[in-house]
Amino acid sequence: MIEKKINEVPIVKKATMKDIAREASVSVATVSYILNKVDNQTITDETRCRVLDTAKRLNYVPSLTARSLVKGKSGMLVLLFNRSKRDGYWKQLYYGMLAERMEAVCNREGYHLLVLGMDAEQPNLAIVQQREVDGVLLVDVKKEVFRDISVHFNLGVPVVLLDSYIEDPLFHKVVFDYRKAFALWKERTGRGSGQYFLVMESFNNDSLMNQIIEAANMDSDSIFILSADSADGLPGFLAKQRGKSGAIINEFVGMHVANASQGMELPLTVFCTSGCPELLPPDISALRMEMDRNQVDVAFQIMQFYIDSHSNNRKHEYTKAEFDHYIHIPLL
Repeated sequence: MIEKKINEVPIVKKATMKDIAREASVSVATVSYILNKVDNQTITDETRCRVLDTAKRLNYVPSLTARSLVKGKSGMLVLLFNRSKRDGYWKQLYYGMLAERMEAVCNREGYHLLVLGMDAEQPNLAIVQQREVDGVLLVDVKKEVFRDISVHFNLGVPVVLLDSYIEDPLFHKVVFDYRKAFALWKERTGRGSGQYFLVMESFNNDSLMNQIIEAANMDSDSIFILSADSADGLPGFLAKQRGKSGAIINEFVGMHVANASQGMELPLTVFCTSGCPELLPPDISALRMEMDRNQVDVAFQIMQFYIDSHSNNRKHEYTKAEFDHYIHIPLL
């Protein structure tokens, strides 16, 4: 009879502040001050480095609950997408890249990220209800449901809009300067009026779509709104645009258009709104919509301002003009 031995999985004890304090020969209070970035304590650089090195060596993972009690914050930000049945794979790829960029910012700044999706037409508000978060990045929201969504977050939680244009002085939005982008593109191509066409994806936020179309200043026959429902009609539209220069909004849409236009020899320029122009084929021009700061960094900076103001119990009287320089991403 062969006796089988079951390998036991060792239980690894989670490191605590007490463990760090013992290893670094300091008090638990000193460890807490350093790990929670408390600035009102006099601690030498040598002690700070020793504690941080010890925490890294012990694989210390901070408790969000404990940190919330110390800082009065949850340490959690939420990225809230509004999904539609009209979304194609290009929209899904864009959301994935956006989540990755936001996660990188959160890791850099010491936050955790909660990514949620909801139906753009009939949002399930239970998803956002009672969520303990410090800030919200709300993406491509319909004007008709925006108010219902925003009121479900706790008072004082900043909500920053992305890919959305809603006139409300209480909420800041980060949108690209499409008017400047189209003007620069047309100047570069040097074609006459009526010699341009546009392919853009469908947005839930009608106001943003109208702004882009107005900025493009083209005939309706020269504009194609790409969605899962309309994708089959794209090759036929492109075939009618021979002799024109095309603008495409977003790199992932650009990749789809490149495949659909093979053999047509259309001069195409992609307005890069995802920060990854390297994805484009070499024969497609890229117009970078972000330079010094990307849209996620700008949105985070706005959220951080209000998070700090709220946690420090500062009553801050502000006007919308304070963040006017954030409203449009600079295009250089």
